[in-house]
Amino acid sequence: MCGIAGLININASAERLGKEELEDIDSAVKVQKHRGPDDTGVCALNFKTKKSYAAAGAAEIDLKNEIDGVIGFNRLSIKDLSIEGHQPMTALDGRVILAFNGEIYNDVELREELINIGYRFRSSSDTEVIMNLYLEYGFESMIPRLNGMFAIVIADLRYGTVWIARDRFGIKPLYYTIYLNRIAFASELKSIIQFRDFERRLDMDAFNARLIFSRPSEKVLLKDVELVEPGQAIRITYDADIKKWKFYNINQYEREEEKYKSIAEAMEATEAVITSAVSRQMVSDVKVGCQLSGGIDSTLVSYFANQNKGANLNDAVSIIDEKGVIGEEQYIDYVGSRLSLDLHKFTIEEDYFLNNYERMIWHNDAPVYQPFFVCFLKLAERAKDYVTVLLSGEGSDETAGGYTRFATGVYQPFLKKMGGSGNLKSYDSYAHYAVMTDQTITNLVSEGYNGLERLIGEQVDLFNSFTGSDFTKHLKFEITERLPEALLRQDKMTMASSIENRVPLLDNEVVDHVMRLPEDMLVRFASCSPLNLSDNPLEWVQGKYIYKEIVANKFGTDFAYRKKQIMALDKRTMVTSEGFRNYFYDVIYPNMRNRGLLNADKIKNSFENARLITNAEFTSMWRAIALETWCQLFLGQSRNLYAK
Repeated sequence: MCGIAGLININASAERLGKEELEDIDSAVKVQKHRGPDDTGVCALNFKTKKSYAAAGAAEIDLKNEIDGVIGFNRLSIKDLSIEGHQPMTALDGRVILAFNGEIYNDVELREELINIGYRFRSSSDTEVIMNLYLEYGFESMIPRLNGMFAIVIADLRYGTVWIARDRFGIKPLYYTIYLNRIAFASELKSIIQFRDFERRLDMDAFNARLIFSRPSEKVLLKDVELVEPGQAIRITYDADIKKWKFYNINQYEREEEKYKSIAEAMEATEAVITSAVSRQMVSDVKVGCQLSGGIDSTLVSYFANQNKGANLNDAVSIIDEKGVIGEEQYIDYVGSRLSLDLHKFTIEEDYFLNNYERMIWHNDAPVYQPFFVCFLKLAERAKDYVTVLLSGEGSDETAGGYTRFATGVYQPFLKKMGGSGNLKSYDSYAHYAVMTDQTITNLVSEGYNGLERLIGEQVDLFNSFTGSDFTKHLKFEITERLPEALLRQDKMTMASSIENRVPLLDNEVVDHVMRLPEDMLVRFASCSPLNLSDNPLEWVQGKYIYKEIVANKFGTDFAYRKKQIMALDKRTMVTSEGFRNYFYDVIYPNMRNRGLLNADKIKNSFENARLITNAEFTSMWRAIALETWCQLFLGQSRNLYAK
């Protein structure tokens, strides 16, 4: 929806902000203008005088006011398109300042509650709801009541306090760093590097984690920069006292085995919950469409959005395989026809991949762990011609057991009997799908790396901290450690084109419902003979069972129970094209050799054989290339690449 950027003193002895800091704040706001092209504003503050000063830009602020900080904002207008939704929003004669990125889906109920106790509203924006909730209940009581996606910053000059929070699952990002008695924060990492006094250094722990794991959760490659964790709140006072806590604990869930008498009863309840969630998330003053892949998740969301009679849903956007190799287009067409949607289908050409490769990593603020990220970039870019809000099915695999590996936690005894690993219940077996082998790591790094055991140990400890069966632990681990990275990808790639991405299947009430369902309503054996599916016992198990049954009722069993496909992209053709090969030899390889962190010659050998190497070898090569590109973009001299 929007972009936040700011710099605030958190120590009374810190120097007041000067001309250079104000220039940097303007740069930090400008570099993420794509997040909010409709309006821009800043608000300066002074803790001692308890006054704030609004302006269109930081350069307009009068330094005679002795500025302790500035909060900047880019607005993408979604609800209440009027000036009344302008941010940063202030209250109590400017003593409370709020910047909010996201959407609150239970704002109607919260607004009614506030009106009943005497509050009056000048706008229909959910931002004003958050402000009044804070004034009435305080930050710690307010945050858990919000159902939505959000990153929030509140500066309360009455008490010399800055509050920060991020939604339950990390749908909206918020980076921060504390240095020189100040906190700098922003929706995107590229804004942090606009502050010239911030020293850009590579965090080697994050570097190695991104090399080894597919999605290393919240590890940021810039040293001393952190992402506010999903479900985390932070209080920082003007005397540098910092308190962090989790307002959302995923261990609150326990399976309610006796709640539903049958799968049919559970399906009816699930449909009702999803219907409500989709209805809430379709509220918008701009046009809404669906991101349609033809798979279970996007089909589920598109169906219930289409059933919402009060909504204006006509458009769906898709990336298809131009060569027709994967064949997902037929399922996209089928859903589109059944729902009478206007389908807008796009392909990825070699030139587009080459021309947008660096831009993709720049917007992602991190290396992209698969080349198909470029599909999301183009999808949003082209979707902008039709809609401003996109509904996607992100999050159901993690919450409803959609990945094959979850089967190890449910059917371990049977799999063991059929010849599976005797160690299937351990984290070690579960996690190594995403971990490179010791030999692969040795082939990538310039010198022997011995940190794998420690990094694995950290994840084992996290896995063991969760409650429930092994299956439920797997889900909680995936939601905590893998899902945030996927959500960042969705946010960054869509916001690059000023598109807001919403994820109804991660609505608070949907997750609360699904995480309490009995396990056998999420994961079951396929109804057909296992021998007709695969020689791999893990593929005999169907995840997201209750979602698939709902989709099967609407679109047919064959549609619901086909093999899962990822977004189409012929990655080997893209990487071995003449243009990308020239780019590798001219830019990637020489800089990788000079940096000395990776074994450039071995990676070059893999690149030269990219059409022949295994998928695992290709993935490891790609991670190395993407890491090097990130280093060039974020550690180099340029601080405003691709800024509009």
